[in-house]
Amino acid sequence: MGITKKILPVLGIILCFAAARAWAQEETPAETQYREDYERYQKIAAIKEPMKRADELLQFLKDRPDSKLNGTVQSGYLYVVQEQATATKWDVVIAQSERFIRVRPKVGETYWFLGRAYSEQKKLDVAMIALAKCYLLKCPVSAKAKQYLDYLYKGQRGNLVGLEKIIQKAREEIGG
Repeated sequence: MGITKKILPVLGIILCFAAARAWAQEETPAETQYREDYERYQKIAAIKEPMKRADELLQFLKDRPDSKLNGTVQSGYLYVVQEQATATKWDVVIAQSERFIRVRPKVGETYWFLGRAYSEQKKLDVAMIALAKCYLLKCPVSAKAKQYLDYLYKGQRGNLVGLEKIIQKAREEIGG
């Protein structure tokens, strides 16, 4: 009986390690990919320098276009763009927005930032096309983009006659 009391705890530990190893081997390829994507995202999110973080987030989206984390990665990228807009770094906002649009052209919020940046630089024709795209892509800031588009157009032309031409041009450019 004395030896059984000594061996039993050791056998329990061995069984725990064996069960853990067996569990790890049962991970599906999809679970493995999600874990790897998550670990990669965590490393990227820890990067302090915003432009370096943006570069890595964009690369993630290019490398893993079907990742389940793409919504989170996209939000992280747009947050960097928003930080630059808050700091009124309009050239950076334009550059980062255009880079993102080349990878994910159907994300309306990006066009909001692009339109705002161009309007701040007094490039109103380009700003209005970007705002119209944001409006057409139906995202959380679409209504705000439409209001700002109306404001810019009316301020430039005195009324809203002809605004539909800008919206139609934007629709054609986004393929809708």
